[in-house]
Amino acid sequence: MKTKIIWGIGLFTVLFSACDKLTDPIIVLNNKYLEGVYGPAPEFAVLDNPMKNVLIEEFTGHLCGFCPPATAMVKELDEQLGDRLVPISVHAGTLANVGNTPYETDYNTEASDIYWGQLNGGFNPCARIDRMGGNSNFFVDNQWTGKINEQLAESVGVAMQMTTEYVSADNNLNIHVHSQFINAFSGNYQLVVLLLESHMITAQTDYNQDPTTIYDYEHNHVLRTNVTNSLGEPLITNPRNNDKLVKSYTLPMNSIWVPQNCTAVAFIIDKGSGEVLNAVEDHVDE
Repeated sequence: MKTKIIWGIGLFTVLFSACDKLTDPIIVLNNKYLEGVYGPAPEFAVLDNPMKNVLIEEFTGHLCGFCPPATAMVKELDEQLGDRLVPISVHAGTLANVGNTPYETDYNTEASDIYWGQLNGGFNPCARIDRMGGNSNFFVDNQWTGKINEQLAESVGVAMQMTTEYVSADNNLNIHVHSQFINAFSGNYQLVVLLLESHMITAQTDYNQDPTTIYDYEHNHVLRTNVTNSLGEPLITNPRNNDKLVKSYTLPMNSIWVPQNCTAVAFIIDKGSGEVLNAVEDHVDE
């Protein structure tokens, strides 16, 4: 039997000044993988036909009455595209604030607030798609399908794979992310890993319904926490063709999260432009 080692994992406070917290953060490596407990990271086979997936970050809130139709559109696209679309539901802004009954559930996170603060006058609903045009750029819902199709047609520059393992005895989630650069790039590239949760039944405002309060609304792909630093942690500088990297993490699971309803998401960003090269998701299985 392996000896369990108790380490302080990733519970660090990242200090930012008021002027630079979104542009030049102190990078702290969160949620260090417990290789001494769980063994070496798995090996990944090289993908013969890597795909370009698309990340959509939908900004929403349970008090946003115009959000449910936009969310339904993301759900339909996700069903059509499968793993090619990687959706994140970011609850942020005043319409995501906790309110009176039945809006007591808080889906805001530190990462949600940071992402919301990056937007240039963002509102609910809006979305970033592969962070096209940089971190502050977003699109309204009638643009989402077209922008997603644009990105799906792009050639893949880096292949991504991910596997997760939930260890129920420890209530820890191990996450392994494999990146293989198909093309050479110049510049600095960062990896972001997040945890989402789905199938949460709480209230939602919907202006298309009468009454407008939906008590049993199903919230999906909700951003629960950042596994890495929310703005990313260093992955590689000036990657060459066929450079391969594996990054692994051990995330202590919050007791209120339901592991089998969770999904890990990882994406690689160009630190200079802020744009996403590729993204991948993996549903947690107990």
